[in-house]
Amino acid sequence: MPQCQGVLSLSARGFLRFDVEDFLTPESDDALLAMMDSMRRVGLPGSYGLVGKKVVALEQRGREEILARLREEPAIGFHSTSHSEHPTLAEALSPLDYAAARRHFVEREGVGVEMVRQRVKPPLYFTQPGGNWVPEAVESLPELGMDVFFTDSFNSYVVDLPEPYWYGEVLHLSFPVVNPRPFGLGLPQNRDDAVRLIEEHVARDADGMFMVMLHPTELVTTAFWDAVNFARGATRKPLSPAPLRSPEEQQRALASFEEYLYALSRLPVDWWDVAYLKGRVLPRGPVTVSRRELAARLVQEGWGPLRVTDGTLSAAEALYAWAKLAMTDGEEVSVPYVGAPEVWHGEPEEPPHGPWPSRERLRAFAGAVVQSVERTGRLPREPVAGLTFAVGMAGLVQAWLPWRFLTYIKEPEQLHWDWPIFPEEFRPWRLWQDARRLAWTLKPARVR
Repeated sequence: MPQCQGVLSLSARGFLRFDVEDFLTPESDDALLAMMDSMRRVGLPGSYGLVGKKVVALEQRGREEILARLREEPAIGFHSTSHSEHPTLAEALSPLDYAAARRHFVEREGVGVEMVRQRVKPPLYFTQPGGNWVPEAVESLPELGMDVFFTDSFNSYVVDLPEPYWYGEVLHLSFPVVNPRPFGLGLPQNRDDAVRLIEEHVARDADGMFMVMLHPTELVTTAFWDAVNFARGATRKPLSPAPLRSPEEQQRALASFEEYLYALSRLPVDWWDVAYLKGRVLPRGPVTVSRRELAARLVQEGWGPLRVTDGTLSAAEALYAWAKLAMTDGEEVSVPYVGAPEVWHGEPEEPPHGPWPSRERLRAFAGAVVQSVERTGRLPREPVAGLTFAVGMAGLVQAWLPWRFLTYIKEPEQLHWDWPIFPEEFRPWRLWQDARRLAWTLKPARVR
């Protein structure tokens, strides 16, 4: 069970995430079992993301004891159907429009979810395979029975976040990763450096959330299994297990991993898993905000995310609240979840020139926003881009307000489009554009 489960302390909260994916190398099965044994001996909780083809391989290789152990874990996730097989998830989705990509995501990944469900249990969360971060997940995961997207700062299109955020329909975890790269392949030599990195991180951020990423296969191999078989868009024929460390080297790496865990257990960190975190997150419900408070927060922060007395508001919810107040004489409004516009291509780069929109035009725009949200649950389409600089209605303020929600999405040069599995020059621009569009919905979650 997670350490320090009682009152929420001011300690940093750490997550140990294991991506269990190598379905080609049988020795990686033994590494997983040994690492789970170490986790039990030390008493630390882990979150285990399973690839569909990996659990099928465990069944085919007769590793029922490993499947049984996984069933006992509270935080089982889904790490895609086939991980790095071409076309990877991003390769398959990027040429499609968003609606078609959502359908393809659910159909394709539903196969792997069923593999995990039948052999282990229904997964609690989704972790994208490698660099295959796709925006479709933030609105489609509930169709697959999951409402948590546990990504990481290496591969996420969202910037590092030291706390959970709501994004689309899911709880989105994009915590800083605090371990060497690569980690497992470097054990035991980098063990002390790995502990030092966490010590330094906790000294800088004593009450935020962070994560450690490990692949069990790294402790028994000398190279990433998928880089051996799927590098640069090409599939090796026939597929081959990754090259192995010697038995002695494997034992040293696994022993070093357990020593690392004991060192972590002595740090001023509360170690949680995804199941425990999810149980601490307050449900997302309507947020009440007053005219005065909304005006003050918009002037200070721009277009979301906003923290208000009753909770948090996304940029989309703040815009709906403004529009609703513009249409009434009330002093406060109850704001439901508001989805991103179905179509949206960007934002003004600077304050618009020329006269402010007329009162009649603003009132018409406010009415369109309210009508769209109440009919579809989303902001209206393209008109959002041209008019939200002015909030002179509803007794707020007439000003240009920055589109701060876009600062939560990385710029293209920061993205892991150079993942070794992707084809050369792979640039999935449509995925990035839809990540920005969906950022209208980003806002912090509240944790008990």
